[in-house]
Amino acid sequence: MNQNPIIKEMTEDIVRICDPLQIFLVSSKTNSKGELTSFKVCIVVENKYSSHSDLETEILLKTDCPVPCDVIVYTISEWNECIEDDCTFAYRVDNEGNLLYEQTK
Repeated sequence: MNQNPIIKEMTEDIVRICDPLQIFLVSSKTNSKGELTSFKVCIVVENKYSSHSDLETEILLKTDCPVPCDVIVYTISEWNECIEDDCTFAYRVDNEGNLLYEQTK
C-alpha cells in the first residue's frame, strides 16, 4: 500500500511515544483533489496504559498532525477480549482495518 505521508509520520510518532503492539488505520477521508482531510487510528498497547484518555491526549499533544486525527486506544487485554465478538468496534478494526504497524520484538 502506498501510505499517505501524514499517516506514516503519525504512525512513527505514536511508536516513539508509547511503543504500541499494533496500530491500525480505521478510516481516512480525502477531498476531491485526493488530499487527506482526516483519519482515525486504533492502537493496541500494553496493559500498563490503564488510562486511555490520558494516552490519547498525550499522543495528540505530542504530535503535530496537519489534519484532524482521532486516536482510539485499547489495552492488549481489552483487545483480546473484544476481537472475538462481532458486535465490537475492535472486531471490525481487526477484520477491516489496515495494519500500519506491528511490534516485532
